[in-house]
Amino acid sequence: MSIIVTRTNCAICQSKNLTEVLDLGLVPLAGYFPEIDQSMRPELYPLRLLICEKCKLAQVDNIINPDHLFLDYRYSSSDSLSNHFLNYAKLLDSRYSVQGKKILEIGSNDGVLLEPLAKLGGCVVGVEPSHNIGKKAKDKGLDIINDFFSYNLVKDSKHKESYDLVLCNNAFAHIPDIKDVVRGISYILKHNGLFIFEVHYFVNLVKENQWDNIYHEHLYYYSVNSLKNLFDQFHMTIVRCEEISTHAGSIRVTVSNALTECPKDVINRISYELSTVIESDALNIFKNTFEYHKQNFTSKIEDLSKSYTIAGYGASGRANMFCNVLKLSKRHIKFVVDESSERSNRYIANLGIPIVGLKELADSDVDLIVIFAWNYSKVIIEKTQFSKYKYLVAFPNIQIVDHWHELKGIKFL
Repeated sequence: MSIIVTRTNCAICQSKNLTEVLDLGLVPLAGYFPEIDQSMRPELYPLRLLICEKCKLAQVDNIINPDHLFLDYRYSSSDSLSNHFLNYAKLLDSRYSVQGKKILEIGSNDGVLLEPLAKLGGCVVGVEPSHNIGKKAKDKGLDIINDFFSYNLVKDSKHKESYDLVLCNNAFAHIPDIKDVVRGISYILKHNGLFIFEVHYFVNLVKENQWDNIYHEHLYYYSVNSLKNLFDQFHMTIVRCEEISTHAGSIRVTVSNALTECPKDVINRISYELSTVIESDALNIFKNTFEYHKQNFTSKIEDLSKSYTIAGYGASGRANMFCNVLKLSKRHIKFVVDESSERSNRYIANLGIPIVGLKELADSDVDLIVIFAWNYSKVIIEKTQFSKYKYLVAFPNIQIVDHWHELKGIKFL
């Protein structure tokens, strides 16, 4: 596979009837945080969000080779989500009693979920393509396969119908050949075994103007409607769907490896999606809001930079996307603060904005902080109140506040 392939067919139904939702222009990979000698010379790739008019799957138009994307990945789940996954492990145990259960996680990252499941007695294995992140899980004594999950990886007889649970958290949107992966999941699950995954919810993306969460790593933006169209092809059934707070609005979906009746609440959610987002004027509103939001923030940061010394907080993929789509620079943002050792002393790609630690913020003359990790605004504001900062939050609406209590419309994690 070449580095970039332009999509001509829908990943689920193969329809060629794909309609543009947003065009974000030429941007670097969101997970790329280069060292200084690379910071101003990244590869830039076109990025558009499309929707399939047949099965209603939202998907990006250009697919980047996974080897290029993930082998030196700089996102470690336990940076921000360890409590979430600890509680998730307890929830799985309360529902399914994981003691002695065979559990495989696709995209297991640093073992942030597998570790508590193992402590609860689960027989766990992870599949993680990123060697630097996977090593962290191996160092915890976890069984990790350093590879991309696929049907070919698991098709030998020792894996067939052997797992009680297959999990995938914030990785199900990253997989180019999604049908091959679902085929592999169905193959290794026991009859009536469960596939449980968490993924950003397309409905929230659209209704809450979360365009900063669109990037090449996220190939798909799922609704329950599009997921049903996918799993129906493999005689699998969505049996539970729950909205959760991670990434400012995700869903946790439970799928049975058997063809059964779809619960009424799942059918009702699909009807809601179709009427309020997918088959309404919401996508046109989203596009118009995106254009207005870009212009409004650019004007605001230009004005503020004349009166304030500004830093960013949260060197996430969202920060990379936001800064590049708006073409911000060191003239606007002095540096970006991040607590992760994976990203410190690196740079926002293409813009040369340095990434530093919390101490550098405390020692600086910064008096306004742009919170890029805006769904963590409460935590970030509480952490940085060792000085009198003002805070600028761009999503879902542009707000300037002195304290998190003043923020409106944000789903805090």
